Amino acid sequence: MQPADWRRLERGTATLETALSFPIILLIAVGLVQFAIYWHAQDVVTTAVQDGARVAASDGRSLADGVSYAQTLLTAGLGPSAQGVQLKAVDGGDAVSVTAQGQLRLIIPWAADARLPLGAQAIVSKEKFRAGPNG
Repeated sequence: MQPADWRRLERGTATLETALSFPIILLIAVGLVQFAIYWHAQDVVTTAVQDGARVAASDGRSLADGVSYAQTLLTAGLGPSAQGVQLKAVDGGDAVSVTAQGQLRLIIPWAADARLPLGAQAIVSKEKFRAGPNG
């Protein structure tokens, strides 16, 4: 075959390769963005629960204070997605437990109502102040 024949056979190959690879690259990019959003949301939930439990376990504070603080952190970190996360606090006597359960909607447009689970639990010992031997 002559070089001119090869050129004629290869015409449009780059366009075909691009058309085949672009959807795969786009799918990978959307998947990476979704993973980053999920990782961030889970980190916000974990941090909110830990800080809420810390506030609730503080001397002179209540479970409602801890839940309110955790809800504030969730709203600041997740925005409207925070409405899908429920908080629950339990006083166990010597410790306070704050639990969060919820779901995060996917950003992928073709997954109609798919959701990822979010959840965390923190248990913090209550603060106890004791008078020292001289006080």
